[in-house]
Amino acid sequence: MTNLYTDADSQAQLGKQMSSLFCKATNASATTGGKESLISSLLHEAAHNLGPSHEYKVNGKVDNVAFGGPLASTLEELKAQTSSMFLTEWLMGKGVFTQDEVDQIQLRDVAWGFGHISRGMYTAEGTPRNYSQLAAIQLGSFMKDGAIAWKSDEMAANGSDAGCLEIDFRKMPAAIQSLETAVLKIKATADKPAAEKLKAEFVDDRNEFAKIKNIVTERWLRAPKATFVYSLKF
Repeated sequence: MTNLYTDADSQAQLGKQMSSLFCKATNASATTGGKESLISSLLHEAAHNLGPSHEYKVNGKVDNVAFGGPLASTLEELKAQTSSMFLTEWLMGKGVFTQDEVDQIQLRDVAWGFGHISRGMYTAEGTPRNYSQLAAIQLGSFMKDGAIAWKSDEMAANGSDAGCLEIDFRKMPAAIQSLETAVLKIKATADKPAAEKLKAEFVDDRNEFAKIKNIVTERWLRAPKATFVYSLKF
């Protein structure tokens, strides 16, 4: 499944979507190839096996019992994706990636979140969308920590949309570590009130951040969804 969206048309469409939301300086680090998303996916899946995972018990309760199924799933995916971003920075310290490569990977991680935010936080039936909610928590947390800022008086990189998101790559490591620490602590101590507070602020509240999510949704959904055709050979 790692070759999905790697065709030329999908890559061109991704470039347009990112340029509609990122400011010009940030978009200079944007890439549309498969390498960055593949690295993120590999680290995400590896991170599911690190730290307090779904079978971890606090006072005899696994996460589904401690948090409830939907919130537990959101927290586990949030842990994995934030850990992926944390490990990307850690691997740079080990000489695996350059700073430019890390910036490109982290930018694609943020753009990946745009796609999930655009799907909405809940299904039509009211079922939580775990990836959408984790993406909203990440973006909101990074903005709160000053690593991502909304520039209302600046044009997006596409030159036609007013207002854009600027990533301060120097502040991203601290913002990632702050969220990573918070999420791991919540899971390790089964702190449901802290989890609900995080979700309320960035997923459910009708605050200024909700307006940013609406802008992300409107601009990202301008692109038509890709259609895949499968064939089986016996």
